[in-house]
Amino acid sequence: MKRALLLAAGHATRLAGLRQRYAKAAVPIAGTTALTHLLQSLAQAGVEECWVNLHHHAKQVRKLAEHSAPPGLRVQFLEEPALLGTGGTLLEVAQRCGEAPEWMINAKIFTDFRFARLDKDPPGTLVLHTASCLREFGGLRYDAAAFFLGLQPRGSDPQTSPQAAAVYTGICKIDPAWITALEHQRGRDADGVLCLLRHGLLPAVADGHRAHVHLHDGFWCEISTPERVAAAARAVAAAGLSPAAQPDP
Repeated sequence: MKRALLLAAGHATRLAGLRQRYAKAAVPIAGTTALTHLLQSLAQAGVEECWVNLHHHAKQVRKLAEHSAPPGLRVQFLEEPALLGTGGTLLEVAQRCGEAPEWMINAKIFTDFRFARLDKDPPGTLVLHTASCLREFGGLRYDAAAFFLGLQPRGSDPQTSPQAAAVYTGICKIDPAWITALEHQRGRDADGVLCLLRHGLLPAVADGHRAHVHLHDGFWCEISTPERVAAAARAVAAAGLSPAAQPDP
């Protein structure tokens, strides 16, 4: 069974006044939402089961996911009374399923990336967007063979790095080595919150496991702030990512 995890439980603090009405994944954008867009795109890519974690406006997200899931896509929910972090959520879903989901996606994005392309990539692949601003978002560095090298902090000057870098889209194909690293870290952090990159990817790479990057030069945007919401409304409409015009896998 092809399984994915959509991260939809964040506090949405940077959405300012919008967070009073919406979870980030449920903000209306050009007649759709990020959650609706991603569920439809994942179903087109052959995903049969999708987990969605819930916290801020949990009932809203649950109702939207149940309404938006295409026939044949089973949606499961993970309630998080206290946020577990990206890595903690992944571990919890892996434990409940008996294995980790193949793909994990942040449910605050719109993209024309065809998820089925990840089938050809090895486990431990991170999708990067080559056209987004590194100063604004930060990103990941990689070498000429498309192997991950390290983090490019937000606000840093990309010209000072000798390696290429691009913005992380929030889309990845999970490596079992990341799960092992997360399990090792569980309980060691004071707040008990695990980050996929900090507690999974980076320790696995330090232990000799290589991570890969998949470069995407098509459409991608995210909606973490009111300004980005406004820009996404225009961009999503222009890109033709309405519910009636989803890209084929």
